[in-house]
This record gives sequence, structure tokens and C-alpha cells, in this order.
Amino acid sequence: MPRFKFARLPHLPPPVLTAYLDVNPGNPRNQSTPRGYLKWLKASGQRLGREVPSEGRPTFRAQLRRITRHLEGMRPRSRALVLFSGPEVWEEIPLQVEVTDELHWGNPSLQQMAWLLDEHRPRGAVVLDGNGARFFRFYLGAVTEDPPYRFSFDISSWRKPYLVGPSTSRVSKQSGIERDRVSARVAQRRKHFLTELSQRIPGWAKDADLSPVILIGGGSEVDTIRSSVPGEFRRNLVVLPKALPQISSAAISKRLQPILEEWEREYEKKVVNEIVSSEGSGQAVIGLDETLDRLQRGLVRELVISRGLNGSVERCTKCGWMEKSASSTCPVCGSRRETRTLRTLIPELAAQHSVAMEVVAGPAAKKLSSVGGIAAWLRTARRRPRDKVNAPLILSAG
Repeated sequence: MPRFKFARLPHLPPPVLTAYLDVNPGNPRNQSTPRGYLKWLKASGQRLGREVPSEGRPTFRAQLRRITRHLEGMRPRSRALVLFSGPEVWEEIPLQVEVTDELHWGNPSLQQMAWLLDEHRPRGAVVLDGNGARFFRFYLGAVTEDPPYRFSFDISSWRKPYLVGPSTSRVSKQSGIERDRVSARVAQRRKHFLTELSQRIPGWAKDADLSPVILIGGGSEVDTIRSSVPGEFRRNLVVLPKALPQISSAAISKRLQPILEEWEREYEKKVVNEIVSSEGSGQAVIGLDETLDRLQRGLVRELVISRGLNGSVERCTKCGWMEKSASSTCPVCGSRRETRTLRTLIPELAAQHSVAMEVVAGPAAKKLSSVGGIAAWLRTARRRPRDKVNAPLILSAG
């Protein structure tokens, strides 16, 4: 799925019926007739429809029927589907990652999508073997293999050691020396290949926006490459000294998933520790009230959000100012206010102000939730980019 398609989702004109559906054929609930996700959609649609204002119900029901008929007429080949359906909208996004069933009416619901894009950001792997290097990209559960960089050279002009006959002990000895020379030249070519590879990998990773890149191969060779790449990129490199010859794309994806998850959890803990420790320094703010205030004023450049952040705020129907308050009147202009869920509001504001979002899970999310579930780096702060936060990670070959 092209990444540019996700960029326009926050700008879909409401009202939109958003549906995240687990359509995985391997899920037992989806092996019945009618399929489980259709049963869930019908029940959830009935519940949600009762909450929709009476004037909006005809449009809501029309979009629910549209999605239902679409699903009844197809056999999904993906693990999940995300659908955005409205009078002026139809977007269908198949995914090969797990989603939580969700149905939402109004503005596009993008918090779950934001987490999916962050959790499954483009990542890479370079696998070394005797034939050269293979390049893999992982994105939203899919794996793509790019053209390899082959280790090959022309030896037709080289002197062949076996062309010298062993007629005397002196010539036999010379033949042995020639073999050593050939071996040394091959080793020199291999060293040159590794040097060139150490220059290719950072450029490939930058062009595809990959973070991190796992380097897999013989211990001495991956060490050579790791020591040769630029220092800044080295922080974004995960080294696995292990030979994986002739491995398929599917097999390498399965093999590397635990390593990528370990890197992600460690990275998220560092992100949360850094921003929490920066509270009060003028570089960051913690908690919903402070974050929302700075975000609306255009002072935020990056959000850090706990996965599953829930809740709502009040938004002025006239001036648009938002805050977490029970008052039905805007404190800025005195106009009427409406309730907006954080699930739809935060991604919308982030897109409006060109603010990056970092969604954290696991222990990092638990720690961030204890201080409000959301924080922000301010535009005046100078924080290291993503690929410079982490020390290089070297894994054992076991």
C-alpha cells in the first residue's frame, strides 16, 4: 500500500463510517456462515446507530449497508481491512497485520491507524552470504525483496595455479604459492565488496526511510561493515552475527520479527524516559491539558502517545478552541461547544499542524499513561532524530 495514501486520510470529508475489521480466514470466528466479521459489523452497527443523532441516521445506515454489501460480495485475502465510507468517500485498505475491530461515525477514526503505521514502520534487513547481499524491506506485515548486490568478479585473466605441472619439487612449490596468491586476491575482492556494501546500505535505508536495519552474516564480515558505516547510521543498525544462507522472504520475516519487536520496545522506553525527564525544562510538556494547549498554538513538533489513549474534549463550534472541560460554553468566544473523542481529534490536529506522532506500547505506554498518556516535544527544543536516539544493538547468534 503506497504510503502517500495514508497521508490523505485525515482530510477525508465527514461524515465517514470508519470500520477496522479482523477478516483473517485463519480466525475461527471467520470460518462460519455468515462470517464472524459480518456478524460483528451488524451488531456493532445497530448499537452505534442508536447513538447517531436522528438527522444523521439515514446517511449512517446507507454507509453501513454499503460496507456490508461490499463485504458480502468478496473473499478477503488479507488479515485485516480498514474501510472509510461516506457520501463523498470510499477508501479500502487491506492489511497483513492484526487490528482491533472498531466502528466509528463522524470524522475518520485514525488513532488505530496511527498506531499501526508507527508500530509497523518500514524496517530493513541485509543478509550476507557467499553470493553477496540480499536486501529486504518490511512494512505493515508485508516483506519485499529488493535487487541483491552480487559478489562476483572476472577471473579469466588470472593465472591458474593448476596450469603449472608438478614435474619437480621446485615447480610444485611454485604452484602452492600461486594458490596462496589467488586466495589472497579473492580475499581482497571480498574486502572491497564489504567496503562498497557499507556505503550502499545507508543510502538504501535513507531512500526507503527504514528504521532499524538488521545486518545478518558471518561475525567478522558484519563487524567490518558496522565499523565502516557512518557513525550516525551505526546507531540505527542491529547486528546479528549468524549465517542464514538461501533463506526465503517469508522465513526471514518470521525469523526477524522478535528482533524487530525487541528493538521497538527498547526504543520506546528510551523515548518515554527522555521526554518524561525533560518535563519542566522548556523542551517538552506532559499531560493532555498542556499538550493540547501547545498543539493548538502551533508549538509542538512531535507527539508521544500511549497506545489506546481514550477520552474526549470539548471543541468550540465557532472558533475551534479545544480543552478538557465540562463547560458547554467556549471560554474564548462564548459559543457552543461539542464533544470530540481523542481517538479522532489527535491525528486530525497532528496532520493539521504537520506534527509527527510516536505511539508507544508495552512498558513504555504504561509509564506514559501514569502521567496522562500523552506528551509533546516543543518546536523550540533540539532533540536528536529517531535514528540517533539508540545505541547500536548486537545480538547473539543463538
